[in-house]
Amino acid sequence: MLSEDRLRPREKGYMKRTLVRWIPAIVAPLLVATTAVGFSMSASAAVDLPDKSASQILQLINTNPDIAFYGKVTKKAQLGLPPMNILPKISQSMIDQAAKNTPKELQEFLPQASAEGDLALLLEFAAGTHEANIYVDGMEKSRVQVLDMLSERDFIHNGQDAWFYDAGKQTVKHSVMSDADQAKAKNQAQSLFNANSSQLAFDAASPAAVADYFLAQAGPSTTFTVGKDAKVAGRGVYQLTMTPRNSGSLVESITLSVDAATGLPLAVLVRAVGQAKPAFDVAFDSITFAKPDAANFNFIAPAGTKVVEVPVPTQADLVTRMGKTPNTADEAKAKAEMEKLQAQGWSAVVEIPVDQVPAELTAIKANKLFAELTKEVAGGRVFTTSLLNVYIGNDGRIFAGSVTIPKLLEAAAK
Repeated sequence: MLSEDRLRPREKGYMKRTLVRWIPAIVAPLLVATTAVGFSMSASAAVDLPDKSASQILQLINTNPDIAFYGKVTKKAQLGLPPMNILPKISQSMIDQAAKNTPKELQEFLPQASAEGDLALLLEFAAGTHEANIYVDGMEKSRVQVLDMLSERDFIHNGQDAWFYDAGKQTVKHSVMSDADQAKAKNQAQSLFNANSSQLAFDAASPAAVADYFLAQAGPSTTFTVGKDAKVAGRGVYQLTMTPRNSGSLVESITLSVDAATGLPLAVLVRAVGQAKPAFDVAFDSITFAKPDAANFNFIAPAGTKVVEVPVPTQADLVTRMGKTPNTADEAKAKAEMEKLQAQGWSAVVEIPVDQVPAELTAIKANKLFAELTKEVAGGRVFTTSLLNVYIGNDGRIFAGSVTIPKLLEAAAK
């Protein structure tokens, strides 16, 4: 539903206020493709919504930062990964307690819940079935509560504070971003836009112009199809399906489901080539468009929980990680690489050179799960799923893409 302010004359400062609101209309489908999330929907109930084109559905996507809602989401993933749901449900303290009652000769057979660490947690989120409660109150307050069999994990943002609470491991990670830091980041983003707005090929203040530009840019590689009206969480939705035009990608199609009344994406479906069931299947089971109770965003670390303060990275930290401050040549190289990937479309392969591989990725090689979850190929190892393949070279380079292993190795050999 288009809000009234989108129809008013463009008074002074209007573009500045709407810049952030219209960015999602450009990047939402791209984010869907790169993060690979999906949905289940009910098409059995009769739904008859006013007809809309692909452009109009993109224009409908909610870009109001002040939206408030809460609901329950279910995610199902079938990526060909081993079932790992049990790992985060066993805390290290539980393992340690079991060790006290286990003969010394048998202790080596006990699992080490902390040994797999963040890699196990990441893979566990990417596989199997999860349920979560989601609460959103504008841009300043949000919470995702992931429910496990005997525990839960919470991601909470409340103003300056960001928390990650793992009840099973009894750990809390906490970060604080001051108002001054947030204001500085917003000003930098606004300055960047002001410096480059005249070079944009579309009117950023016009949802129609943004949507049409995106469709034109994606058109050579993607077919957009408007599907039948359906229901998700009892609400009427429009369906927009994106299908690769050329073969070579592991993605068969991605369908975005948009609430007809609010424009909020309620679900997305990702199908993999040659796979009957959806690779990812995520959707709201229920949703209420109202402000959640403020208590949902208040967090106090439970007694006995270990709290780790995680500093928010500064610009200096990012420069240190990159090794230098980006210059004009770096920006030109990055632009050329983006244009190259755009030309490759759905079968694009991203390369991370040795000197740009984050230390965290390098450390994965020492993880106990690395050998189990990858297979040896010429010159390195490959982590494979139905939607994404990642090649980790013995020389330290990393290549990733939604392409077959032979195509990935071919790109690495160039």
